[in-house]
Amino acid sequence: MAPIATLTPNPSIDLLFEVESLVWDDANRVDSPRRRAGGQGVNVVRAARALGGEAVAIVPLGGAAGRELRELLEGEGTPVLVVPIAGDTRVFCGVRETATGRSLLVNPRGPALSAEEGEALLAETARALDQLQPAWLACCGSVAPGLAPDLYARAGALAHARGISFVPDGDGPALRRAAEGGCELLVPNEHEAARLLGHERLESAEAPAAAAALRRYAALTCITLGAAGAVCADQHGTWRATPPPRPAGSAVGAGDVFLAAFLLALESGAEPADALRRAVAAGTAVLGSSGSDLVTAEAAAALEPAVVLSRG
Repeated sequence: MAPIATLTPNPSIDLLFEVESLVWDDANRVDSPRRRAGGQGVNVVRAARALGGEAVAIVPLGGAAGRELRELLEGEGTPVLVVPIAGDTRVFCGVRETATGRSLLVNPRGPALSAEEGEALLAETARALDQLQPAWLACCGSVAPGLAPDLYARAGALAHARGISFVPDGDGPALRRAAEGGCELLVPNEHEAARLLGHERLESAEAPAAAAALRRYAALTCITLGAAGAVCADQHGTWRATPPPRPAGSAVGAGDVFLAAFLLALESGAEPADALRRAVAAGTAVLGSSGSDLVTAEAAAALEPAVVLSRG
């Protein structure tokens, strides 16, 4: 049994470049990018396996990029359940400017899926839940164009009908509908949390109160805060985990690694505060990764003692 199954309706191939400084209206000469399988739920599965857990990804794939993404996943041994689609899987591009630490992220909306393809995706999810009986279903990332915003809510209902815990990790109407439909965990970043709560923005100091407010939707909530770490809230109160100074590197996928590590820690019996510490360490370790790696267990473990845990 895989503890985690993820539904990723808009996966990608990620191209991650680095350049000293970006220039506009001129050519940016760059080295070949890091090329890796991407999409939030795909990242969760890759991270879970790198951290010693088991997980499986459910994805729609189409076109040449879809074939390459499948080959990348199968080549590294990542379990994947594929729903074929007519459109072309998207290619994500991130450029990190080393002189400033800023990143330019070009994130295509992705292929439009038909209503029939959306139903096939849910049917494959139901089949996977029946066969694998995971502890968690995580619905991750943007909902592909053409799909209804209740996709995650419907997937959550499939999980709950089978006694499986559910975490929606998205944004906008898809996240709101899934949260209102019921879930066991929420893990938005500060921008997603602000939108879910109807706020214009969310400052780091406000995050503990915001995490507590999100408990109207889920018994356990986290808000990730980038370089400031993350907070979590449950019936016993709130906690904050602050990482050490972050390595200089791409943070693409850090939030997904956070979720994978948090779920694995919970499934191992850890209390939410300890799970928060492990998750922040793993998410921070992403910035030191190289090549096609997203994270390594060794890097995450090395950072964990330096994560400062405090009451929110």
